[in-house]
Amino acid sequence: PYCYDEHHGSDYILEGGFDAMDAGSATIVAAADGVVVETADGNYDRCHKTSSGIDCDGNDGAPNYVILEHEGGWRTRYWHMLNGGVNVEVGQDVKCGDVLGKVGSSGYSSQPHLHFQLNDPEGGWVNPYAGEYSQPETWWLEQGQPYGLPADRCPGQD
Repeated sequence: PYCYDEHHGSDYILEGGFDAMDAGSATIVAAADGVVVETADGNYDRCHKTSSGIDCDGNDGAPNYVILEHEGGWRTRYWHMLNGGVNVEVGQDVKCGDVLGKVGSSGYSSQPHLHFQLNDPEGGWVNPYAGEYSQPETWWLEQGQPYGLPADRCPGQD
């Protein structure tokens, strides 16, 4: 519902909003094999939109998140996770499809959603989707058309 310049990543809104989050939320899985290099958990997760912007009900607006590093220095970032919903620890090896945590609304977030971001080894943002405003080849196993979700499986899985 809020768009702004320099937003680097893809936002996946949780269907059902806060009711779905309170009922157990959606599971976030690793998009590729990697190592957990940074996490944050324990932050307020009910930030929401108002007519004047984002409100975290007097809390500092810090997000719960996981950052994975992949072969060659690539990184994926998973932001706005549920308070208490981070399921991995720094230094842990994860495989594509391993559970990282749950969707929440922590940090500068208008509603429960996952912010997914891919960064190259120099820290630059890369859009993993192919299309008119991106590169010709998708980084996803299957991208979904025209606005579908990426495949729910990893390479080598049937």
